[in-house]
Amino acid sequence: MFSLEEAFERVNMPLIVQTIIKDCYAQPYRHYHNIDHISEMLRWLPQDYPEAEIAIEAIIFHDLVYSDAPTAPGLNEALSIAEYLLYNTKALAVNTPFANNRNINFEFERRVIEAINATARHMEDQQFLSPTAKLVLDLDLSTFALPWEDYIQWKKKVESENDVVWLGKYTPEAIKQGRKLFLQGIVKRNRLYYIKTEWEDQARENLRKDIQSYG
Repeated sequence: MFSLEEAFERVNMPLIVQTIIKDCYAQPYRHYHNIDHISEMLRWLPQDYPEAEIAIEAIIFHDLVYSDAPTAPGLNEALSIAEYLLYNTKALAVNTPFANNRNINFEFERRVIEAINATARHMEDQQFLSPTAKLVLDLDLSTFALPWEDYIQWKKKVESENDVVWLGKYTPEAIKQGRKLFLQGIVKRNRLYYIKTEWEDQARENLRKDIQSYG
């Protein structure tokens, strides 16, 4: 399991980039998609996971961009991928002449992007992903499988964030019903977890209670 600082160290992330990332996740409207969410995902990633570096970079960057206004589906993730590509190019360019930079590991980069992109499609069964992308998806939904009392705390964070993003465009009741529809879509999947299958039963029970709470 990784702490945030251990994860930064594992992928040799420059301190200035760490600061920028923390600042992005500290935007005041981020009640759920903040650094606590990233830390919660990282704490379930084994230190000895064979592709830990790919998973770490995907986890750290997958919600880097999160708008405080309604956006088209997948746009936040697409912009997060763009920021990741900028980071990856600039980080390498710092240490090598840009014109001669041939050290980009395109397969590594592709695998990180695959995982980030997949987080925009949680309502779909995505069977053709790499195992690491599937693990990142599982960790992104890790709070669904927490004990009910802990789940409730994360639920409150989601609802607070939804109020910031959607109030003014929709009524409070419409926002709640939108959340209910999202959860109902999630539970229609054949399975919620690809790798962490032991989380399935607890998550489905939590989601059942949560959906009922919206009437």
